[in-house]
Amino acid sequence: MAKVRKDINSLTEAELGDYIHALNILRERSVVNSEDPTGYDFQADLHNGQAGPCEHRSDAFLPWHRAHLYYFEKLLQETDPPRTANVTIPYWDWISEQEPGKFPAAFKKPGLISPGRNETDTSLPSDTLEIVMTETDPGWFGGFPEQHPGADGGRLEQGPHGYMHFTYIGGKMHNPSTAAEDPIYFSFHCFIDLMWAEWQRRNGRPPLTTPDHVLRGFATQPRNKSAEFSDTLDLGYEYEYTERLKAAFDVPPPSPVPNSLLVAQPLKALADADIVEELRDKEIVQLPLTATPEEGRRLVIRLKDLKVPVTGSYTLYGFVHPADVAFRPDDEDFSRRFGVGYAAMWQSHHIHTDTHSAHEATPHPHDPDPHAPDPHHPTVCNVRYFDVTAALESTPTPTEDHLLTLQFVPAPSPTGGPPQQVGPIDEVDLKDVVMEVYV
Repeated sequence: MAKVRKDINSLTEAELGDYIHALNILRERSVVNSEDPTGYDFQADLHNGQAGPCEHRSDAFLPWHRAHLYYFEKLLQETDPPRTANVTIPYWDWISEQEPGKFPAAFKKPGLISPGRNETDTSLPSDTLEIVMTETDPGWFGGFPEQHPGADGGRLEQGPHGYMHFTYIGGKMHNPSTAAEDPIYFSFHCFIDLMWAEWQRRNGRPPLTTPDHVLRGFATQPRNKSAEFSDTLDLGYEYEYTERLKAAFDVPPPSPVPNSLLVAQPLKALADADIVEELRDKEIVQLPLTATPEEGRRLVIRLKDLKVPVTGSYTLYGFVHPADVAFRPDDEDFSRRFGVGYAAMWQSHHIHTDTHSAHEATPHPHDPDPHAPDPHHPTVCNVRYFDVTAALESTPTPTEDHLLTLQFVPAPSPTGGPPQQVGPIDEVDLKDVVMEVYV
């Protein structure tokens, strides 16, 4: 019989106590021996460092984190049976506001609290539920194979996932080298796993695109390939939805629509300015759109070979607006009408091992340190999730009379304070900004 993962707010005191008890036993093992693979530190290092590390910006993102949760949960259950035999990782429903406070109350308890989280008032990402409910393409949702030309991570990872790490949660979650040291990591990713499971259910469980990929850090485990983590029931667990989640997911799935590329047109900055220099100097760059074929169904902006930052995280926000409408990012009405998406660029970190990226780590002309060691995540990525279709359809103004405005916003400090003075703005680099038309 499948074990049940519940919302952390739905746990009884006994269930929450058993979960914390199991976590503490894993911590005690690491105190005795930091290299103990059944200890908390080693399990955190599967994500954070050389014991893994985690896989990002490809179709391995969702299976890798499902595997991490699966084996971690097994360790929890084996710590002190029968008390812990039925312990499961509770999820944190972070598409819903918490009351009271910013995080579920359980994360203030000993064993779940972590100092330095961002306790400031911060908006949740607004597009998370929309991605789960309306995106039908497996690659656009969850990521593409490493060999895929021109695409990497999916919308869920490169948008809400990154934003939550460094803008909303902060603390140890702010940086990939420390993220899993905070126990909130497991409940945060448990909810991502729930959303993947819901997406699979809604879309007929499409086959994984790289089923035989061996997940890094799990090669010696009985299950180690992506395909072996495609079904939660096969893994022995399922999710209990709250009434709020049941209502949120109670929408018929849309019919799948193929994304066939018709034309790709590179865009140039106003006055032929250098796109990278403009972003670095002004923290915005504006690019006129070009006329599009009438048969185009979906228009998407792709940032080609966008460098993954090392010194800090940042977000690029995209807006498409008529050229005669001034750019007003602090105006809520402007942002609501003309916002077309964002790329949450979670920083990488350095480890002394070969990068898993399929991209060559070719130095960019603006790269301040082209000889840096191989980073934790790929060195460059492609962001294809600025969908401008709705913004253009909402106005009679022709496409070619619109501007794309990209705005650089540095991550706040881990505690939610002002961003660092020197950091990711100096690393902003990309090869091209391309407008893609799909039919």
